[in-house]
Amino acid sequence: MAQSLYCTKVMRLFLLFLSGLTPFICSAQMEAIPGNNAPMAFAPGESLSYRFHYGLLDAAEATITVSDSKNHRDWIIDAQGKSTGAFSWFFKVDDHYQSQIDPTTGLPSHFLRDIHEGGYKLHQDYSFSHVDSSVTAIAFKGKNKPKQSLHKLPGLAYDMVSGIYALRHISFDELTIGDTVAVPIFMDEECIDLQAVYAGNEDVKWNGKKWDCALIHPVIQTGRIWRNPDDLAVYITNDANRIPLLASTRILFGSIKMELTNATGLRSPLDFGLN
Repeated sequence: MAQSLYCTKVMRLFLLFLSGLTPFICSAQMEAIPGNNAPMAFAPGESLSYRFHYGLLDAAEATITVSDSKNHRDWIIDAQGKSTGAFSWFFKVDDHYQSQIDPTTGLPSHFLRDIHEGGYKLHQDYSFSHVDSSVTAIAFKGKNKPKQSLHKLPGLAYDMVSGIYALRHISFDELTIGDTVAVPIFMDEECIDLQAVYAGNEDVKWNGKKWDCALIHPVIQTGRIWRNPDDLAVYITNDANRIPLLASTRILFGSIKMELTNATGLRSPLDFGLN
């Protein structure tokens, strides 16, 4: 059971690059908050699908889509992940995340999170007010009564999903190896920084082709799951789309890999040649 819990935590990290974060200080650091004149790397109609492997097992699948809101003023980023195959037999996962963002700034107005992992259930509903830097949070676990709370933010902040997509706004060719990028996140009723270290560019062989990618190492907490601070590697395409193409990690109980399996509706057309 412990292995299943750790594997689920790492898969959630791959999906959102967030679990196990710890403060990190570096001499060069950038905040990934889009400017008003900079276009997003994504747009409504985009759909990305991923497969997760735990050792030799196909463990889970995830799909992240971008769509217009009903009022056509905001965008909706919807992320869903489910365990598959033999992994579901002993630990079933069914997670859903949704973020409603401003298409100009990428900042969220509303966030929903529903996770079902084994016997654990959690619901979170956040309403952001960037005018007075606050979040109204409604949360409950299992069948417990919902609790509402008001939280002040130190400044602009993202939720878990919009924060990940803010990373796609970064021009990695403007960074130097060792630079750290940071995104302020409101998560689990507290403010943290999502941070990742840029480790240079690498050609990644994937789907029979070589892809020019930026390599980043999300800042992780070593000890319970990871031995080394660079045990988690994420490869992001060095093009206008900046798509997370591949991720891999070594953990205390083996290895986990995430790979892109389908990409449609990209803002900047690209021939992925996917099967």
